[in-house]
Amino acid sequence: MKRLTLGFAALLLTFTSFAQNAIKDANAEVRQVKSFHAIRVSAGIELLLVQGKEEAVAVSANSTELRDRIQTVVEDGVLKISFDNKLWKNNSNRRLKAYVSAVRIDGLDISSGASVTIDGHLKTSKLDLEASSGAMFKGAVEADELSVDQSSGSIINISGKAGNLKVDGSSGSVFNGYELEAKNGEAEISSGGQINMNVNNDLSAEASSGGAISYKGKAVIRNIKTSSGGGVRRKS
Repeated sequence: MKRLTLGFAALLLTFTSFAQNAIKDANAEVRQVKSFHAIRVSAGIELLLVQGKEEAVAVSANSTELRDRIQTVVEDGVLKISFDNKLWKNNSNRRLKAYVSAVRIDGLDISSGASVTIDGHLKTSKLDLEASSGAMFKGAVEADELSVDQSSGSIINISGKAGNLKVDGSSGSVFNGYELEAKNGEAEISSGGQINMNVNNDLSAEASSGGAISYKGKAVIRNIKTSSGGGVRRKS
């Protein structure tokens, strides 16, 4: 088994909880990648992300064979973390992990049952967050502009602060954002999805096809549209 190198371990030690999780992972392997500003993760991979002064990537799995099939490549500034399913038939009891330290992140794309957990706060001027196909996100974000696009049963549990927040959800997706304080908000939901927001200035909301929007805060409603069983309400 390969262990984390001393250099990467030293880097992680500057982020206590991240280090504790990574260093205890005896099967972790450091990957050398080019610089990146966005991340795309899929295939049920669990990503632990921390923002720091340097970039670093490591991956792990419950077997060396599985770990070696985790692909990490940077294309056009996007770190893509995926799993090579070619000629692989046994998908039971597999656990795939990635540990990433990033300097700047302006995009996160999570799909196919993958998950992203933020260790600490992710601070950025602008963040595009996409989640689909059962993907999950959990963490604190501070952004001037935060745009969220989610679908297909994805779940986002988010806290922090945002200047302008835009959320577009569908197909049973859930956005839990009561702990995310936004100045201005724009929400659109459909097909049984749910959006929970905390907005203090202007809010526009559109709900259709059984979608629901619930909001709290001091928001002034500038525009509301509902149709086909959709609903918008203030949280009591």
